Amino acid sequence: MVISTSLTNRINNVINVELDLMKKKLTELDFEDDYINDLAKEIISTSKQGKLLRPMLTILIGKMSEQMDENISLNIVNLAVAIELLHTASLVHDDIVDNATQRRGKESFNYVYGNHMAVMMGDMIFAKAGMFVFDTFNIEVMNKFGSTIVDLSMGQLLEMKSRNNIKQSKENYLYRIRKKTASLFETATWAGSVLANMNTNANEKLGKFGMNLGHAFQIFDDIRDFTDLNNKINNSGKNIGIDINNGILTLPVILSLENNFESNPFYNAIKSNEEINVNDLGVYLIHEGFIQQASSIGNMYIQKAINNLKHFKSNEIKNILSDIANSIK
Repeated sequence: MVISTSLTNRINNVINVELDLMKKKLTELDFEDDYINDLAKEIISTSKQGKLLRPMLTILIGKMSEQMDENISLNIVNLAVAIELLHTASLVHDDIVDNATQRRGKESFNYVYGNHMAVMMGDMIFAKAGMFVFDTFNIEVMNKFGSTIVDLSMGQLLEMKSRNNIKQSKENYLYRIRKKTASLFETATWAGSVLANMNTNANEKLGKFGMNLGHAFQIFDDIRDFTDLNNKINNSGKNIGIDINNGILTLPVILSLENNFESNPFYNAIKSNEEINVNDLGVYLIHEGFIQQASSIGNMYIQKAINNLKHFKSNEIKNILSDIANSIK
């Protein structure tokens, strides 16, 4: 995903005050111990290299409120901090599971400090995220945040369970990414609208916007593993090709196996978890049309997300949200 300079400027013009406060809160996390604080700063520094997409969505949607006051604004910022911390902690744990060595252009925390340290720091960041949610004093949002942590964990477990399973379906994949990726997008948008005191219908529409956006985000991120091979690090900052060589089958590969898996020349290597040349696999998936099929599914989710916004009157924030959706591909 690439957000253009012009779109970035438009976003900053609308939410620069809230975004700056969110970043300040992220960099000033306090665990009451200098050593732990330094470790936390190393982990949080990866957020500076990222797009901050999820918390930006929370703040943008909060700014749609017609009841905005200082208290609502602070709650929205605290939720945005929590969303980014939850995302960051989940990445720390993902890197452990994937044996990743890179994250957003830097050596991953687990690679530098080992898995034991990474597990504990990930847990601490998860807990700190919850504390920011508690500061909103909204029971609905607290419950949603808790269920999202369950969803993220389920998604990771389902991904681990499905490794090297050549018979998994497109539906299996979509359910898995709904849990692992789309659930946090949904929470970012739904909870932002709840804290902004929007009505139930608006909450539902914006939650679905986030869910559909999250599906598209993950699908196109997985596609780039096979189309962006000139880079060693992909859109999410992880090692290119790490998924397939960890036995994780993403949508283009699943589509290539779904109807006649034995016609895929990489079938035996995938099944037996042999080292796969990702460049060769990418060429095959492009040539046989499976990348295009996956892109069509991703585009369908982008259109669904944009359609979810039709309920709202036209203004700059709605236009920005639509443009963010179109930037996913």
